[in-house]
Amino acid sequence: MSGGDRSTAPYGAALSRGAFAALLLAGLVFLFGLVPVTRAASAQRAERLQAFLLTSAPDSLADLEAHARSVGVVYPTFYDCQIPSGRTVGRGTPAIAEYASTHHIAVMPRFNCQDGRTVHKILTEPILRAATLKRLEAIGSSRLLRGLCLDLENDGAEDREAMSSFVGALARELHAHRRKLAVVVDGVSHEDTTISTGFYDDRTLSSLADTVFVLAWGTHWEGSAPGPIATLAYVKSVADYIASLPNASRFVLGAPMYGLDWAGEGGPDDPATAYQYASVLALQRSVGATPTRDPASGELTFRYTTPAGVTHQVWYLDARSVADMLQIARADRLAVGLWRLGREDQRLWSSPAVTDAG
Repeated sequence: MSGGDRSTAPYGAALSRGAFAALLLAGLVFLFGLVPVTRAASAQRAERLQAFLLTSAPDSLADLEAHARSVGVVYPTFYDCQIPSGRTVGRGTPAIAEYASTHHIAVMPRFNCQDGRTVHKILTEPILRAATLKRLEAIGSSRLLRGLCLDLENDGAEDREAMSSFVGALARELHAHRRKLAVVVDGVSHEDTTISTGFYDDRTLSSLADTVFVLAWGTHWEGSAPGPIATLAYVKSVADYIASLPNASRFVLGAPMYGLDWAGEGGPDDPATAYQYASVLALQRSVGATPTRDPASGELTFRYTTPAGVTHQVWYLDARSVADMLQIARADRLAVGLWRLGREDQRLWSSPAVTDAG
């Protein structure tokens, strides 16, 4: 995921097993109330947008408050795995959950772990795996939550079966408490178990979890050369693929709402800086750049040169870019979601891609 915590800070070494277990069991569980939802409200919510929120960004809550009628499910980032221990760390704020629940929005806190070495340990080291499952079950099965969102990233295809097994075990525990599980996966246009995205077995995961949130972006990323974040051809191929799978109704195609600023040629040694849309506009104005729209991606792009003579290239998504992605998903009868609420192009909320959804 990019733009915010996913783009700028990947989340390997472990505590002693006894210390980890003690810390894990002592973690914080937030308490807040859910308001009963009628069957009609539930049906409508299923057609509304799903969205991630950052508890570390006050603009996420403000944005949710402004657009609550268009949002059906929120995934607030309440929990991280802490490097190097792998233990579960809570950092949520009840305000988001309290507001969402009183507006008939399902709340499924996100457990976020983006360090591949830590993910590997969680999935394969028996004591750590069991302790993590126990902790996540305790969080997600609270009677005051709708469930949990599991976001494990940057592991390799060698842990494909371990990932599916972990999801199955967690789903069984949550389902026993009548709670739901959402799983985040990378977007692909076909199955290939020989590359890193083979970590996710979409068919199996969709048979186990209630929701599979697909990150339909990443044609260029922080550590790549400059270029569009999600070309429309790529998005269409991802949407068509997941729409063809069993349990297609469980998939959510996610769209990003941010921009990347590369210096020079970019690459892993000179990664791009991620900005929310509002910050990109401020940058554009400050450097006096005029953006152009790339026809292959629908994204906007511009260049500027710093006083030190370094050329920068910026690519970002505005309301039209995001709406194009959502319309592709809608055409395949897929649910849609956003990364993340806060400082995006506000014109998106009057787009038919949003207003016609529910």
